[in-house]
Amino acid sequence: MYRLLGAIVIATVAGLATPAWAAAPGNIEVIAHRGGSVNAPENTLAACALARAQQADACEFDIQQTKDHQLVLMHDETLSRTTDVEQVFPGRSPWHVADFTLAEIRRLDAGSWFSSRYRDERVPTLREALDQLGGSGTGLLLEVKHSPRSPDIDQQVAAVLQETRDQWRGNLVLQTFDWRALRVVHDQVPEVPIVLLGNPSLEQLRGVADYVRGVTLSQRLVTEEYIKELRRKHMRVYAIAGGRRPVIRRLMGYGVDGILTSNPERVAELTWRRGGR
Repeated sequence: MYRLLGAIVIATVAGLATPAWAAAPGNIEVIAHRGGSVNAPENTLAACALARAQQADACEFDIQQTKDHQLVLMHDETLSRTTDVEQVFPGRSPWHVADFTLAEIRRLDAGSWFSSRYRDERVPTLREALDQLGGSGTGLLLEVKHSPRSPDIDQQVAAVLQETRDQWRGNLVLQTFDWRALRVVHDQVPEVPIVLLGNPSLEQLRGVADYVRGVTLSQRLVTEEYIKELRRKHMRVYAIAGGRRPVIRRLMGYGVDGILTSNPERVAELTWRRGGR
């Protein structure tokens, strides 16, 4: 798979389910990447709460699986960068998420590395995110992190979503780099829109069109011509970017439907200034 960095475009096929948090035509959606990682510790509920206060329409989180098959919000395969796991469990290097139980992960501080203001912020579970955001009007864009250490993560995601339908219905989208893995989720929870991370050709996209509702690509490939091609395919277009104003303005100029950013406050400010919210 193409592990492309930088901005990502999410295109949701028209005629299939569109998230309830999608902006009205002419407006631009603001989606907080990793919950909004510029202003708060990434992949925490505190980050998403701040992003909501900064006018984000949705929060993007990453899902990893624990040793006891629980689902937590964490970007990296290891816990060391964004928690104090090295101090709490010094003899268990390299500290893979999949080598720790949920009870052990709950002991970790996931906020102090970012700022003392967030001391004792915990690694949230997927269920906790759904509990907090369900019914709030804030959307969830969830990236499923696939790894040989977590071979049944798709089944676990599907099980949680089946049990919590009333909390997220219409407000949740799944995305992944593994283009075929989420068929498991689609088969069990077909109402969840699924988008692809990577760089599939239009021909490749047709090959999974029966269950995939979107596509992702690197910022380097986001051009006005490509967006026009997506429009001809009746697709919505979202761009993931950082916080650089020139990049945001360029993507807005292309007419994207929304921007996924680590700095939602800045994007919201620019979209308000343009009169697009």
